[in-house]
Amino acid sequence: MGKLKRFSILAILIFCGTFCFANQISFQIVQHDESLDSVSEDSMIIEDSVLNNFFEFGYIVTNSDAAISESVAQDEKLYKIGQGDAFNGFSDFFIQIKLYYERTEETLSKNSDLYQIDFSITSVKTGKKIAAKTMSDIKIDRTKKNNLAKVSSDLVNEINKALRAYKA
Repeated sequence: MGKLKRFSILAILIFCGTFCFANQISFQIVQHDESLDSVSEDSMIIEDSVLNNFFEFGYIVTNSDAAISESVAQDEKLYKIGQGDAFNGFSDFFIQIKLYYERTEETLSKNSDLYQIDFSITSVKTGKKIAAKTMSDIKIDRTKKNNLAKVSSDLVNEINKALRAYKA
């Protein structure tokens, strides 16, 4: 009877273990803002929100350091570094998120306004780009404290839709 009990417990653990899996995502924030020499607080808030939102969707999440870019060539260099980090960290997907800021007459003494977000998703195992999308017409309301978190949530929802479409 002891062997039957052990076999039953082992079978149940294996069966339950097949349902316990999660994809690992690695992402990188790339900031495009000509007026700053370092990553802005807004970009860091978005990075933190993206990390938390992916975790809430059930992904295992890692990220490369946020960086500033001034050109497409620099974007590509950062992309290769981030994808290498994702590969070395055994991630399933690498996502590069580009945040575009602009200064206007109204924001000369304040933070730049986020006006566009681009993201691209790559399968780390195959190196194939799964999706690339641009989110524009972003309305940042600085009077609302959690507005950047809302933008991040919308971003993660779009990325999650693309990942689900890829898996289907």
